[in-house]
Amino acid sequence: GTNMITAENRKWWVVAAMALPLFILTIDFFGITVALPSIGHDLRTSTTGLEWTINAFMLAFAAPLLAVGRLGDIIGRRKVLLIGTVIFAIGSALCGVAENDWWLIAARAVQGLGAAMFFSNSLSIVSNAFPAEQRGVGIGAWSSIGTIGSAIGPLVGGVLTQYFSWHWFFLVNIPIAVAAIVLTLVAVPESRDETARGVDLAGFVTVTVGFVLLVMGVELVDSLGAASPIVIGALVAGALVLVLFYAIESRIKNPLVEFGIFENWSFVGTSGVAAIANYVFGALTFFMTLYLQHVLNFSPVKTGLVFLAYTVPFIPMSTVAGRALRPWGARLCMTIGMALVAISFAVFAFISPASGVMLSVVGLIVHSVGQAYAYNISTAAAMDLVPAQKAGEVSGLISTIRMISLVFGVAVTGALFKTLEKRKLFDLFAAAGRNLTLAERAEVKGLLSGSVDAQAKLAALVPEAAHQVEGIVRGAFVHGLDGVMVLCLVLSLVGVASAMLVREKRADQNK
Repeated sequence: GTNMITAENRKWWVVAAMALPLFILTIDFFGITVALPSIGHDLRTSTTGLEWTINAFMLAFAAPLLAVGRLGDIIGRRKVLLIGTVIFAIGSALCGVAENDWWLIAARAVQGLGAAMFFSNSLSIVSNAFPAEQRGVGIGAWSSIGTIGSAIGPLVGGVLTQYFSWHWFFLVNIPIAVAAIVLTLVAVPESRDETARGVDLAGFVTVTVGFVLLVMGVELVDSLGAASPIVIGALVAGALVLVLFYAIESRIKNPLVEFGIFENWSFVGTSGVAAIANYVFGALTFFMTLYLQHVLNFSPVKTGLVFLAYTVPFIPMSTVAGRALRPWGARLCMTIGMALVAISFAVFAFISPASGVMLSVVGLIVHSVGQAYAYNISTAAAMDLVPAQKAGEVSGLISTIRMISLVFGVAVTGALFKTLEKRKLFDLFAAAGRNLTLAERAEVKGLLSGSVDAQAKLAALVPEAAHQVEGIVRGAFVHGLDGVMVLCLVLSLVGVASAMLVREKRADQNK
């Protein structure tokens, strides 16, 4: 009841209320990769169909984030958040009863829109619930609950898929969403930006369309090729629309994004850390899940258990990092964090088809400690740089930077992975004395990387090398994986440089 909520503890009830939808969002986002093989089998869908199960959600989620964050500032953050949670629950129900891939893809888009509405507003609600000196701890608690979701997502997805069915992976969201709605109604006060005037419609439309075009362009590289006019057209059009967005924003009175904030080097550095931390995390979880299931033949549950090497250290380390923020300062915390993330990718780059489990576990532990410092601190540091009434705008901005990075982390890295993997596959067949014809190469294109189906198809195509096919497929997959890990290593080093841009606030400058 309400009498449990006092003036002193209300802020922690707010964290709990905001963490529930974040928890289901991250479980959904990172657990789906484990459920994909079963969904593909049941709905008889191709790799492209499966990729769109993820893409439809990502697009509907990432594109409107800025707009719905600003909408919350104007009409009330709690209101927008509640509507979003309801839409997410409806989307989850539709996913749970989906009977074909088109239905599932459309339902995932509904889920994505709902998730954007609650995600972009939950950070500003948490930020507003805490006084400035406690904000780091509050945001740390909130985001670490979300990250627990991302790390146990594969385990939850594995258990539900393996022992019940993939339908339950979506249906389980509904009771949690209901609990989140009740808790929000009881514990969370309404808040808005009193200085916000009017809605910047031109900004809403251009930023959303620009991001949709860019993401579509990147997502289509795999099926159409990088040189395809459609891909180039979508990327160029997306970039032009975003330039138009920038032009509009710098001219109007109440812009969606006040680009002046990027004149602050600390904000630039913090955003860079947030973007890179998310990009490499998205790439890592996506490809490690495939590696463990397809190359090492782990069951969905066993795959999820390996990811506990990430989750278990993350929770206590997030609290430690939140406490270190004041005495050490954001720059040092984020620099240490990104350096550890870089070291983790140096470990992952040594993975071979035979030896992977120990390296994966060690890499995940190091990555976990690094992310606790880099990712969590970057949120708190960004929110610290702005006055409270601008919380929604900045949280929308930092969330957008993060989510777009996550989308590109899976998409761009995916394109690199496929290129390296295919090239290695053809090389290995050539080394086994069999050059694949163009027609055979075209058939290989649509296969799910490293999967048993891919091996069966190749063995049928190249019967004389059938006994080598499993080794060849695994070798090609790991070659692609190693390339991705080296790219993530380089990006993490850029993240270290980015963290160093942050200027420390002196104690007397605190708001």
